[in-house]
Amino acid sequence: MIPRCLFNVLLLAGYISISVISNVKCEAVLKDTSQVVEDSLQKNRIPRHVTTSDSVHRQQSQFYYVPVQGPPGVPGLPGRTGAPGIAGVLGTSGYPGNNGNHGNEGIAGPPGPPGIKGPKGEIGVEGRCGISGLDGFPGVVGYRGEQGHVGPRGPTGPKGKPGDRGPVGPQGEDGTIGFPGKPGTQGPKGIPGTFTTTNAVNRQYRAFSVALNNNIVANDGDMVIIWEHEFSNIGGDFDMETGVFNVTVSGSYFFTFHVSKTSRQTYPHVQLVKNGENVISAIDYGPNDSDDSSGNSVILTLRKGDVIWMVLHGERELSSNPYKFTTFSGFLIFPMPI
Repeated sequence: MIPRCLFNVLLLAGYISISVISNVKCEAVLKDTSQVVEDSLQKNRIPRHVTTSDSVHRQQSQFYYVPVQGPPGVPGLPGRTGAPGIAGVLGTSGYPGNNGNHGNEGIAGPPGPPGIKGPKGEIGVEGRCGISGLDGFPGVVGYRGEQGHVGPRGPTGPKGKPGDRGPVGPQGEDGTIGFPGKPGTQGPKGIPGTFTTTNAVNRQYRAFSVALNNNIVANDGDMVIIWEHEFSNIGGDFDMETGVFNVTVSGSYFFTFHVSKTSRQTYPHVQLVKNGENVISAIDYGPNDSDDSSGNSVILTLRKGDVIWMVLHGERELSSNPYKFTTFSGFLIFPMPI
């Protein structure tokens, strides 16, 4: 900070410098002005006679100038720019002015380049459900799209109600013979006729039943059972000499057999065989008992040309006597177009 007394001295020196410069300029201006006035007076001088008392006593003519206002002088040249003055003391801050009016809205500048994508914001709080809007007008029907791929099969829906019965279609071609239907109501009793093997063959009846009258033992390994007593052989398909049933009518057949045991040293073990392959078996094993029976049954679908027989396993025994405890039976249930 400059002391106040030094500041006053500097301020006074500045005033004196300005005054000296101003006086020099004023003297130059006055000199120029006097010359103009002198020239004007020379043009408007008035002569008068003055008598002097000098030794010569001559008469001299002197001129007296009558002040007459001359024309305006030529404006003086502008003075030189004075030296900058010393900075004054900083005044106190004034009161803040009133807020100015808002300026007019400027012209929008060109859009700036897009900014860098900011990070994803947090998920906001779920808003309340708004009021459903009014239904819009139906849109224009679009073009039919291409057929899509077949999707996975959905779950089976509930069974629908039966539809109306359609009209009877044209008669189709004759199909193959189907399975026999359910038996109808019994008709009236016919006239008694005569039964022959020929009638049974023509009507496709097939049935047989055979038995043993004595015990047999398979001493030389497995053996085909040769039956000794024939109860029936309708159709003649069972061969008593070989013990084989030959299928001549394709269809569904029922077979059953029963075997007896009277010995504690050995036991029966038999098989029903179809075309050389085992189908069913029966065994009666028990070293501490005797006089037992066992059996088995089966329904087979057979083709014409198939063969059926019974086998006794090696070193096994079948018991029988005139009471016929060991038997083998079979019959055609119904024919089938196989």
